[in-house]
Amino acid sequence: MRTPLLPLFAACVSLAARASDPAQSAGVDARIAEQNALFEEYYQADLRAHPERATARGDYRYSDRLDDRSLAALSAEHASDQNFLAHLRAIPTAGFPEQDALSHELLLRTLQQHSDDYELEEYEVPVSQMNGPHVDLADLPLSVPFQTLKQYEDYIARLHQIPRAFAQTEKVLRAGIADHLMPVRFLLEKVPAQCEGIISADPFLTPTRKYPRPYQLTISSA
Repeated sequence: MRTPLLPLFAACVSLAARASDPAQSAGVDARIAEQNALFEEYYQADLRAHPERATARGDYRYSDRLDDRSLAALSAEHASDQNFLAHLRAIPTAGFPEQDALSHELLLRTLQQHSDDYELEEYEVPVSQMNGPHVDLADLPLSVPFQTLKQYEDYIARLHQIPRAFAQTEKVLRAGIADHLMPVRFLLEKVPAQCEGIISADPFLTPTRKYPRPYQLTISSA
């Protein structure tokens, strides 16, 4: 019965110590602020590196771009993750409230997992029956409400970049072949049928099937 009270007791002791030592409290607050700034920097970097993900989250700043799937981009993202990981590790969490300490640990594990996956060259297997440009790009029309002229212009700009996305993925797959890394055969054999289904459905024309009425189409950068 006493166990659930231990975290509360520890928190009270920590708060009391900070209250009696303004310098300690200021130090903790400064480290929390530094961590929050790092979180925001990482979040924005992730949106820039993954424009498709940004659009899906309702952030349309990069909606005229597709993700860079090249080996160079993957290497650059790994280097960025390593920098964020080093910075995060340099922030001591002693005295942090539970939520801030948990957030620290969560991002730490996420970045470490990204690093481990890269070292194992998992990125050289970018296509499966669940993931890959053949699936991801087919969802592009679902990510935007298509209520402004710019949203249509951005979408068209993305369509022009699809050949580049497939070419980059092919190079990554060939790097995987050279390293003897391949998806499981019985799963990869499902991909051609998926592609045929996407071609048949032609989701890329979805935005042309119902245009906003002229007086509803907002010509702006929104």
